[in-house]
Amino acid sequence: MKYDHKSVEPKWQKIWEDKGVFHAETNSDKPKFYSLIEFPYPSGQGLHVGHPRPYTALDTVSRKRRLQGWNVLYPIGWDAFGLPTENYAIKNHIHPEIVTKNNIARFKKQIQSLGISFDWSREVNTTDPDYYKWTQWIFLQLFKHDLAYKKEMAVNWCTSCKCVLANEEVVNGVCERCGSEVVRRVKSQWMLRITKYADRLIDDLDLVDYPERVKLQQKNWIGRSYGAEVEFDTTAGDKLLIYTTRPDTLYGATYMVVSEQGQDRREARGRHRHQPRKRQRDTDLHLRLRPDLLRHRRYHGGTGSRYPRLGVREEI
Repeated sequence: MKYDHKSVEPKWQKIWEDKGVFHAETNSDKPKFYSLIEFPYPSGQGLHVGHPRPYTALDTVSRKRRLQGWNVLYPIGWDAFGLPTENYAIKNHIHPEIVTKNNIARFKKQIQSLGISFDWSREVNTTDPDYYKWTQWIFLQLFKHDLAYKKEMAVNWCTSCKCVLANEEVVNGVCERCGSEVVRRVKSQWMLRITKYADRLIDDLDLVDYPERVKLQQKNWIGRSYGAEVEFDTTAGDKLLIYTTRPDTLYGATYMVVSEQGQDRREARGRHRHQPRKRQRDTDLHLRLRPDLLRHRRYHGGTGSRYPRLGVREEI
């Protein structure tokens, strides 16, 4: 007997949704289970194989939990804000709201055709004012408590998409999405002081049921270490601040090499904001060192460009 999936599957998917088979119960005495995926960004290209891979895995877990008597919440939504949509809208003279709605409709149709047991009654759209008014409220609370601030920093800038890219999105110096050149550009960015919670993020890992490899990745990402900040005099007359876990060896240091990005940061600290900026074009800047002041403190380091390290040559 031939299986006619085009007629059978849509029929039963509609019945499941109409009856709320996969909807979480608001008032229930059943034990609760929360399955959560990373909500997709609805691009114009539609689904790719990377989307249903995690959806299918958690769908298996969610279905099993339901059969075991759990009240399962397995929501779906759209992380729909994005510069690629705006760029597409500008290029094709279409309002970004229309582009976003069309992309979401396409994504939704494709995901529903897979029969994944999402609770569609709780669908989330980040471009809905009823949703993002709460993200705005959360940001205001962070700002009021000095947990959100602006800072100039070097970022990966795609010359075509006109947006900032994560390090993982830059492959061999080009944008992973469009293949255009990626350059380093200093931009004013909103930052969150997650380092204020670094201790809790590490210590509270003992309270959650994560695999050990995931806990280790989290600890390595936060990169907690203990050391000292050290100020050096320079031949330019200003101070240069570094961090080291071995301040006892610094009196053997003979020179220091500062990256261009590090030099930009040093210049930014020493100038008034209204003064014109003069960028350091040399890749390396050699400075004569004299340790003047050791200020020991607890330090939360990290990896990546957000936590620059200045290379010190140690000679004992």
